[in-house]
Amino acid sequence: MPCAGCGEWVLLDVPGDNIDTIFPKRDKNFKIEFGKYKGKTIGEIYEIDPKYIYWLMEQDHYFRVDFHSLLNIPEDSSNVESIIEEEINRVFPKATVDSTITFGKYKGRTFREIYSTDPAYIDWFLRNNNRIDIDVNSFAMMINKNQ
Repeated sequence: MPCAGCGEWVLLDVPGDNIDTIFPKRDKNFKIEFGKYKGKTIGEIYEIDPKYIYWLMEQDHYFRVDFHSLLNIPEDSSNVESIIEEEINRVFPKATVDSTITFGKYKGRTFREIYSTDPAYIDWFLRNNNRIDIDVNSFAMMINKNQ
């Protein structure tokens, strides 16, 4: 059925099948047959460039990955969500006050160093940042400590 808003086709329902049958989760042994990692498995790609797997899922919402398989999470594990959250934080670390800035007039300096000489810049950065995921607690502790 075509989507009224965007004109793309949308699969609504296939009687007798569930989403896992229609769009199966790929395990770590699934071989990618396109792009820069053509011929490599999801597991191999994840070891060298984990952000690429997340990018694939973002580009194609029907490309599903079995993270239990990929991260070797036991089926009977009671803390699956925390394991996956910890992995996401490893792959996409949040900037802390001791992270080095990679842009702008303070490139090469840490947020902590900048705060000691130009706290207004850190205030501006926190109010206007929409690109960098930050560890809010580390910035709050730095600011509260110095007030």
